[in-house]
Formats: sequence, C-alpha cells, structure tokens
Amino acid sequence: MVLKIASPPTICTYQQICTNPIAAIENLGPGSWIEALPQWAGEPKKFLGQNSRSPPTLVAFEEDNPTHPGLANAWESLYIAEGSDWFWWYGLDQDSGYDENWDVLFKVHLSNIYRAINLDLPPYLQDLWTGAATPVVPYGGIIEPMIDGIALPGEWDGAAKYDASVDGGDFDIENFYVGYDSSNIFMRIDSVTADELDAISRNSQYDEPDLAIYFMQPNAVNFNEVETNFRTYYGNQILGFPAKYMVAIDFDTVRDDGRAKWNLFEAKGKSGDSEQWVLSSTSSLGSCAVEDVYEFVIPWADIGLAPRYTTRIKVVSSWAGSLSYGDGEDMEIAPPAPAELVLPDLEEWVTLLELDDAVGDENGDGDYTYPLASDFATDSGGGLWDAKKVTVRQSAWNAQFIIEMDEMTDIWGLANGFSHQIVQIYVDQGDTSYGEVEMLTGANAEVHPDWAWEVAISGTGEPGAVQAVQAETGSTSARGIDVTGNVDDKTITFTVSKDVIGDDVSNYRYIIVIGSQDGFGTGKWRDVDATAKTWRLGGGADPAADDGIDYDPNIVDIILDGDGQQAMLSSYDVDGHVYAQISGFEMPAIAQQIYGFKYVSSTSDSAILEWSTTQAASGDLTCNVAGETTAAVNQAWSSEELTNTVTATGLTSGTEYECIVSIGDISSEMVNFTTSTVVDETPPELLNLAVEVLDDGKARISWYTSESATESIRLDGTVIHTDEFATKKNHEHITTILSDGDYTLSVVSADASGNSNSSTIEFTVDVGASGNTGNTGNNNGGTTNPDSNDDKDETSSEISSTTLQVAVLAVVFLLIVAFIRVP
Repeated sequence: MVLKIASPPTICTYQQICTNPIAAIENLGPGSWIEALPQWAGEPKKFLGQNSRSPPTLVAFEEDNPTHPGLANAWESLYIAEGSDWFWWYGLDQDSGYDENWDVLFKVHLSNIYRAINLDLPPYLQDLWTGAATPVVPYGGIIEPMIDGIALPGEWDGAAKYDASVDGGDFDIENFYVGYDSSNIFMRIDSVTADELDAISRNSQYDEPDLAIYFMQPNAVNFNEVETNFRTYYGNQILGFPAKYMVAIDFDTVRDDGRAKWNLFEAKGKSGDSEQWVLSSTSSLGSCAVEDVYEFVIPWADIGLAPRYTTRIKVVSSWAGSLSYGDGEDMEIAPPAPAELVLPDLEEWVTLLELDDAVGDENGDGDYTYPLASDFATDSGGGLWDAKKVTVRQSAWNAQFIIEMDEMTDIWGLANGFSHQIVQIYVDQGDTSYGEVEMLTGANAEVHPDWAWEVAISGTGEPGAVQAVQAETGSTSARGIDVTGNVDDKTITFTVSKDVIGDDVSNYRYIIVIGSQDGFGTGKWRDVDATAKTWRLGGGADPAADDGIDYDPNIVDIILDGDGQQAMLSSYDVDGHVYAQISGFEMPAIAQQIYGFKYVSSTSDSAILEWSTTQAASGDLTCNVAGETTAAVNQAWSSEELTNTVTATGLTSGTEYECIVSIGDISSEMVNFTTSTVVDETPPELLNLAVEVLDDGKARISWYTSESATESIRLDGTVIHTDEFATKKNHEHITTILSDGDYTLSVVSADASGNSNSSTIEFTVDVGASGNTGNTGNNNGGTTNPDSNDDKDETSSEISSTTLQVAVLAVVFLLIVAFIRVP
C-alpha cells in the first residue's frame, strides 16, 4: 500500500515509518473487496511483484530533481502499477488463463516509470519479450557423441545448430550445437580452442579465459522466478531470461588428451551489488573436452530438467581478471536471442497397478446429492465425481496416476481440460516421524493415523490450483506436477516428478479422494450442506452451532479396493467436533510385464529389437510378414537382465514385419518395421581408437563408429570383451588391472549387416600394479563409471575460492534489491 500524504509527497510503505505525524488509527480494515489479503500477498511471486514498484526510488529522485518534466508521467505509471488486481494473478491460488499477458502489461507500466525520468531499466525489465532463436539446423532426435573435443563425421547429426553472428574478437564463437539422449544434454561449441587461447597475448588486466553455458530456470514463462540471475557473471551483460544454472569449463583441468571437468553453479539472486552464484558440483574428468571444438555432456537432472521440460540457453565467452563477480569482460553472447530446448517425452512406463473402483458411489457417506445449477447436468444424470478406475505407473523420472471418471465435461473451459473435479492424492511413504493426518484445507476429513501422509498432491482444472505439500517441511510448490484432463477419454492424469513424490513409488500407499471443484471455495472444494443449493451439494451436515465449523467431509468419492467408503465418510460427528477418518489402497507386488518394446534398426535381412521386463525371464520373439499369420521368425530368448536386445535374422528385403515378444501368456504390444531394400556392403568407419592407462593399472579403451556397430576386443590375441548387438556408435570399455608390460590391442566392429572393420593399437602399462596375467578384461558392456583415480593429481578448482564461498552463505530475502543494475 502506498499513501501520498503531503506535497512534496511523502510515501508510507510497510517498509518505512512515516515521518509526518498523523492521528492514530484504532481499527484499519483490509482494503480489499474480498477481505482476504493473502489473495494478493504471501507467496514469493506476489512479494516479488509488489516490491518491483520501488516507490522509495521515485521519492528520492523527486527530492533531488523536483522540476524534472517526466515526474508527472512517472507518478501516473506508478499509481497504475499500484492497483491490487495485478497481484491477484501472481502465485498458485488464482489463474486467469492469460497470466503472462497480465505480467507483460504490469511490467510495461513499471518500465514507463524509469523511462519517464530517464533512468536505466533494472535487469528484470529488460529483454523480457525476446523470442527464442531459430536454429540453422533443427533438432532431429537422440544423438550419441563421444566427448573427446573432436567433431567426428555424423557425430552431431540430430543436434540443433545455432549460428553465433556477433564478432567475439579474440574469443569468437562460430556456432554451437545442442542435442540430447534419454538422460543427458550434449553441447558442442565451435570457438577458439584452449591451445589457441594460451597463445594469445592480451594487453589487458583480463587475461584468464572463461567459457560458460547459461540455462534458464526450467519451464519459466516470465521473470517472476525467485533465486535466478539476469546477467552474465564477468561482463554483467543482460541474458534476457531468468538464469538458474551456469556450466563453465574448468580450463585448469584440461589434460593433454583434451579431457577436462566442468563446474556447475546455481543462481541465488542478488545480494548487495552482485548477483550470487553458488558452486553446486564439479563433473567427473571427461565430462567435457576441448581439442578442435568444445564438447560437454550434462545430465538432465543436474540442471533441473525432465521429460517435456523446456529451457533456454546462451553461451558466453569472456576474459577475466579474477574469480570475482564482474571482474572481466564478455567477448560474445551467443546467440543474441536465446536458443531453446524442449525435451521430448522419452519415458518408458511400467504399470504398477490397475484398480477398479466401485461405480455409482459418488454419494459420499451414502446420500450426497448434486447442486441444483444446470452446470452440473450430464446426459447420464450424474457421474461427474464417480471414479471408475485408477492406473498407477512409473518411469525413471515420474509417477503417473490416470483416473477414469464415469462422466466429464469442461463446461467452464478451464486450462487443464476439465471443470468439475478436484482430485487429491495422499502418499504414505511408510513409518516416518513427520507424517500428517490432517488433510489439506477444504477436504474436511482426516487420514487414519496408520496412513499418515508425507506428500499430498492436489489438482483441479485450474493450473493455479495444482500443488504438492511436503509434510516434513510444510513447503508447497507446483513444480514437477502436470495435471491434464481428457473429456473424450473421461480421464484425469497426474504426472508427478519423483523429486516430489519420492523414488519408491511401487512400495508406497495411496489415498485418492475426489470432490467438486469450486474456484471460490475453501481449498478449491465445493461445500456439502445438509440441503443441496444452487452451487452446493446436499446430504451432508451444516456447520456446528457452537463453533461454526464444518465437520462433514466434502469428499464425494474415495478410490478403494473394495467397500468401506460410506462407513469411513459417515464417521464424523458434528456435535462431538470429530472429523471422518479415511484410508486408501496398498500397492501389490510388481507383476511380470514387458514394456518399452521397440525397433532399433534393420538391414535387408535382419533387425535389432529391444524391450524391458519387470523381472528376469525367458520367452519368445515372433515376427510375421504384415497381414499374414504364419511366423517368419520364432526365436527363443533368455536373460538375467531386465533390458533385452535380440537380432531377428532370416528376414526378406523390403518387407514389412509385425513382431511381438511373449513370456508365457504375457505379450508385448506389436512393433512394425520394414527391412531395407538396399544390401549394405559398406563397413562402418572405426575412428579415434585410443587406450588410456589409468593410475590403478586398468586401461580405458574407446573408439567411435560411423554407424551403430558391435564390439569385440582382443588383448594380445585373447578376447576380453564382446557385445554382439549393433546398437552403439560411441564405444568404451575398461579392463581389469593389467600387469606392467607392452600390449597389442585389436578392436573389431561390425554393423547390423555383418560388414566389419578393425583397428589395432599398441600401448604400455608402467604403473607398478599387480595385474591379471590372463589379461582378462572386465566385461562391463561398454558402461563406464567415473574413475576416482582420475582426480588424484588434479588441481582443486579455484571456483571454491573465498569469493564464491561467501555466496554459499549469502541469504537472499529482498528481491527488489536483487534487480538493481550493477555499475
């Protein structure tokens, strides 16, 4: 609230004490038509918005410049921005469907304050509406580059390519590439290499190179993101998006073979005159490399990404004088508009439970009735709150709850695709010291103490009403939760990150309740009264006469395995001030399933197929020519692993096949593919064969093939490793410990058509280790864990200097200060 008391104006805010004596006010009512001030305040986004107006700055400016011609316009813009309705739409409790437009309009008025009096805009008001850059080459699918600093043929096919059009002087960026696989982001930056940077003699106080990648807060839609930064670290240039993560190559760790480490920093907002970055982790050696180009591999999870998430990216080259904030100059920020990455849905789902709920029990404790308004009418005369079935499944990242309703409409056109339901999921993770029994506000019921919840998730058709509450901390957030409705399928789907719900999804217990969504109701629940009214259900009870509290549950249906709903929901006692206690359903042991069945590749006479199972198993792979019933392929398979790869052989050129995998009576979905009409007689190129002897006497062997190929490694004539499936281009294997001596190593790789290529290299082990005299390799299937010995002789990163350790301890509370331009 801002009050103009006198002329020249004196401004009273909740942050200041008015110097003008005024009469004491004994009773000050809320200045709100809804008389609920939390609708406009209390959440970080609302706090940020209210503190963005900066009236004390304008007061101070007017005191120093009382005759400035722009003052009248500046005050007018400030008064417009003071309107409380701007803040109604910030936060989780309200959603207009056009919140981003409200945000833009609000910031236009804020910008007009600064422009009227010729002041520079703070960072959060600059470059707000810049669209994403268009890549020169668009994304084309999963890539599999080798992180060695060398751009091999075809290695970056499928990545998006962005041009860097600005001249970066002696640290110019030519272009960069962004790609992904199912768990990593890959980046390649074509720029001045490390050796070339070492050869540059700079007549400047800034002579230490820095190459950093800035990532936007995942899924950010505007600048109202707490603990984000808006400027580059060294040159303090505007980025144009709220940056949450920065990945920078540590040039001090670059080895002779080009391998290096990167440092990951997390934004913490502004404190004083500096934006704060906290060093959160350092990669293993080899997660980036520089030879001819810079190459990075960054796990999705490290920068807060998951399937269907989006982020924006900028690459910045700089010269620095020290590790201190602002002590440097930026040479290039590429591209001028940010690159954008939308991660695809690469999830493979495993169904954990399919539970049918009783139909016709949307009557709460037995006699609940619908509101009288025609908005609740359906063709079948009901069913809006009657759950028929729930399917629970999980992927590597998320849990998913698919709830099938008897009837659904979207009569009110809500953004999530459904109008009438509120669904809440209470998660019992087991015995903890912090489980809660009180349900979220508005449900008017309790969870049985034996089912105390650690996480509660609530969702309606309004995006602003989607949230998760953590019992241990009391924190509430909408991040990591996606709620969608499909009226045609009559389903409501909750997709919840495991960061929110927990990792052990299959062993938790769940309570799922459904009620009537009311955009103005307590906790978004529609009340149940004793008698139905236009906008209220009937069949419950009115509030208690002595305390005015509702004790009857607003829950209309509970998903259960069997009966018990009416008994639980009728266990309340209005006169005794007792809420109903409810419980839910337990998860069964995971049954055998086949999932993720997919076609990998084919030749003119064979195909590679992959699938996963929930338990180790054996079974059959059957393929028919499309439209025929006779099996063309019937291969038995057996595996102790959960992921299975099989090559189907004896196929006919240019023919469409239909394949299924079976384990007894369990069958997969069908996969279709067509074999090639071209007989492949060209062997794969076998490139960059290298052997690195590690400190402990093991040898890391790596090579790259121009197409997916098999692996066979011989050490002094003895086969130490094989992988007979042509599924990888990027090959890596670590042997067991080898004795000192000279070795000859040969690698053979064949494509799916059987065309093979080979390469040989000699190397010496001289580390004094006592090795396996049989030279038997460690058959790890090409999977490599970071070698802890790589880090023994590495110099510790200077990023953990005093300057940035102070940032770790910085506490950022006043976000208005965080947006003042750094001089």
